Amino acid sequence: MFLKGLRALAYLNNRFTLQPFFIALICITLCPCAVLAASFEYLYIEASEGNSSGGHSAIEFNDEVYHFQHHDSGLIRLLRQDKQEFHFQYRFLQNRRIHSSHIDVSEETFTRLRDYFKLQFLAQSQQFNLVNQLDKDRFLLQHLLYKARHDEIFLDSNSSTDLQLKGVGLFYNEQQLGNQAQKQSSQSSPLIEMLRQKIEQRYGHDYLNSLSQHITNRIKALTPTHWPIETPLLSIDNFPTAINSFTDKYTDYLTGLVAIKVLMNEQTLRPDAYFESPELITTKERLALGKLKNQLTVSLVKSVNSNRPDWGYATLINLARIIVLDHSLQLGRWVFLDDFARDSEWISVDQYDHYTNQMLTQINDAKTNLTQTRNALLNLDELTEASYSNVEMAANRYFELLKVNEHKSIRYIGEKALPTKSTPLPDWVIPELSQQQLKSALSELDTYQNKLIAELSNHYSYDLITRNCVTELFRTIHQAMLQQAKTQDNQDELLIKESENRLGGTISAEYNFIPFISFQSVQENYKVTTNELLGSYRDQQLAKLYAKNNKLMVNLREANTFTSSIYNYNPDDAFFIFFTDGNLALRPVFGLFNTAAGLGQSLLGFLSWPFDAGKNLKSGATGVLMSLPELLFFNMRKGSYKYLSYQQFLYHKENEPFFFNHVGMIY
Repeated sequence: MFLKGLRALAYLNNRFTLQPFFIALICITLCPCAVLAASFEYLYIEASEGNSSGGHSAIEFNDEVYHFQHHDSGLIRLLRQDKQEFHFQYRFLQNRRIHSSHIDVSEETFTRLRDYFKLQFLAQSQQFNLVNQLDKDRFLLQHLLYKARHDEIFLDSNSSTDLQLKGVGLFYNEQQLGNQAQKQSSQSSPLIEMLRQKIEQRYGHDYLNSLSQHITNRIKALTPTHWPIETPLLSIDNFPTAINSFTDKYTDYLTGLVAIKVLMNEQTLRPDAYFESPELITTKERLALGKLKNQLTVSLVKSVNSNRPDWGYATLINLARIIVLDHSLQLGRWVFLDDFARDSEWISVDQYDHYTNQMLTQINDAKTNLTQTRNALLNLDELTEASYSNVEMAANRYFELLKVNEHKSIRYIGEKALPTKSTPLPDWVIPELSQQQLKSALSELDTYQNKLIAELSNHYSYDLITRNCVTELFRTIHQAMLQQAKTQDNQDELLIKESENRLGGTISAEYNFIPFISFQSVQENYKVTTNELLGSYRDQQLAKLYAKNNKLMVNLREANTFTSSIYNYNPDDAFFIFFTDGNLALRPVFGLFNTAAGLGQSLLGFLSWPFDAGKNLKSGATGVLMSLPELLFFNMRKGSYKYLSYQQFLYHKENEPFFFNHVGMIY
C-alpha cells in the first residue's frame, strides 16, 4: 500500500507538477500508517540467581511495563510496573542486562495491544482481589460463629491478624479499643473540640450521637454477602462481578464508629503515630500549611456526612493530618504522621552493616529528595493533600534511614501515600445473626470459593514449559490480535493474517517458552528496527572505572568477589567467587570454581544445620545449581545489590548515553 501510494504520487507530480503543500496532503491521505507510526519495546532480561533465574521477558508501552510472574500460589499473574521502577529492579538491584527490541507498529495496533494488556491486568487484579475478599469474609464469619459459641481461642489466633481497621491505630491501640475506646487522656483537645463544634454547627448538636446510633443499627442488621454461582465465574476478557463484601461493609461501619468516638471523646494522636523533625518551617511553608489545614477542616466537616462507604477512614486521616499540621505551626518545625504500613519490611543492623557506603548514599539521596519535594510545594498555586502526602512520604523515608547512624533496625520499604496504622476489630457491636445463618453463609462461601479457585487454576496455572512468563506474553499478544474477531472459525488463519499485517509475523507461544529463544524469534518475525543492550549496574560501574584506570588491572581486580570494589557480598546471593558475565572463554573455568564454592558452602551448611535451620545448606545447593550452567558457557553469577539508591538509578538514566558508549550498543 505504501509503495503503491508513492508510485501514484510520483506519477501525479510528473504529470501535473504538484506544489509541496499538496504533496504533503496526498502523503497523509495515501500513507496514514507512515504518519501515525508508533512503537513498543520487547524486553529480554538475562538469566541470574533469584526470580526468573532462567531469564525473563516483558513488554513495554511508553512508561508502563507488563510482565508475567510466577507466585507461590502456583499461579502466574500479569504485573504492571512503572518503567523506571522495572528497570531499577532488574538492571540495578538484580544487576541484569536487558536486551530491548524496538518494534514499529501503527498507532491503531499500538493502542490495541496497550489497551488489551491494561484490560487483562485490571481484570486479573480484580479477580484475585475477589479471592482476598472471600478469605476475609471467611475469617469474619468464623469469628462471629466462634463468638456465638463463646469460643475465645479462635478470636486471638486468626481474626486479629486478618481483620483490621485502617487508620484506627493513629488514635487507639488494641487494648484501648477493647475498652470501648473511652477517653484515654485527662486533658481535652481544644483542636478536636473546635472541629466537633464545626460539625455540630453544620448538622445539629445531636448529629454525631444520631449517626453513631444509625451505624449501630446498620451493623446489627447486616447480612452476609450472597455469592452467586454463575457459569463461568471468570472470563479472560471481562471484569468479575463487583461485590461489596460482608467484611468491607462491617469494617467500614466500625471505622465510622471509631471516627465518631475520636471526635466525641476528643482523643489525641498516639505518641507513635507521628514524629517531630528538626526541620524548620519557612515563612512561605507556614502560609501553605495554614491554608491546607483550613482545606482539610472543610473536607473533614463534609466527610462525616458523606455517602462514600469509607468515610470513617477518610475522617480519621483528615483528623490526624489537621492535628500534625497544627502541631507543626505551633512548633515552627515539621511534624509528620508515621506512614509506614504494618507489614513494612524491616532490616536489622547485621543486614545493612556491611553496606555503609550504600546506606550513606541512600540517606543523602533521601535528604535531597525531601528538600526538592519541599521546594516543589512553593511553586504550587495551592498546596493540595496529594502534594503534602509526597512531602510526608519523603520525610518518613529520610528520618527512618537516619536511624542507621544510631545503629538501629529500620523499616526499609513500606511508606504509604495514606497512613494505615491498622488495629484488630473491636467487638463493640456485631451483626445479629444466628448460628444457622452463619453456617449457611460459610457453606455458600465454600462452594463459591472452590469454584473460583478451580477457574483461576484453569486460567492461570503455572507450568515451566507450557505456561510461563514468555508463553503468556505471546498468548496475550495473540488475544489482542483476535480481539475484534466476530467468529471463532479459522482463528489460526486470522491470527497469522493479523500478526503479519500488524507486527510483521507470528510467534508461536508453544515453541518459544525460553526467554532467550523468544528474543531471537522476535528479531526474525516482528518489525524490529533497532536492538539495544541496556547495561546492568555492574556494567555501568565498570565503564566508569575503565575511563579512569588501566582496563587490564580493573578486570583482574573486579573479576572476583574478594577484591571487587563494586560488589560487597550480599547474603541473599549464594556464595560464589567469580563473575561470569564478562570473559566468555574463561566462563567454564570460573564456573568450576563457583561450583566448588557452592559445594563447600553446602558442606558447611550440613554441619551448621542445627544452628541456622538449613540456611547455609540451601544457599550452597542454590550456588551449585546456578554455577553448573556456567560450565556450558551460560552466564548466571552476576551478584545483586540490595541497598542501592533509586536516585542513583535516576541519575544514571539521565546520563545513560555516556554509559552506552561503553557498555551498551545498538545492533
